[in-house]
Amino acid sequence: MCQEVGHTLGLTHNDEDFNTVTGTCMDYANDPSLNQQPDKHDFEQLAKIYGHLDSTNTAISSVGSANRTAADLHGQDEWGRAVRFASDGKPVVFERDLGRGERMFTFVTWAE
Repeated sequence: MCQEVGHTLGLTHNDEDFNTVTGTCMDYANDPSLNQQPDKHDFEQLAKIYGHLDSTNTAISSVGSANRTAADLHGQDEWGRAVRFASDGKPVVFERDLGRGERMFTFVTWAE
């Protein structure tokens, strides 16, 4: 599961040789119990992919209000109305009208 989440976030395999134990879940191994979590290199790659080196915060600016902070979006009541539901009935997509023709969508993966 660690490897699939890594792929979803943009990580690739460092080595596809089943005989090499690299210590990262992003590689294959004959004994997967030795590669169960990300390593330092994986976290460095995520920082390159998602790190902002400027003062721009696209998550906040996309909301369209200079007074809004990222913390304002943590509550489910800030996500807008549920517009799509999973087979178990849980809402998985929310839509919020921001005005001026802008809409914000929040995609949710529920975990227990």
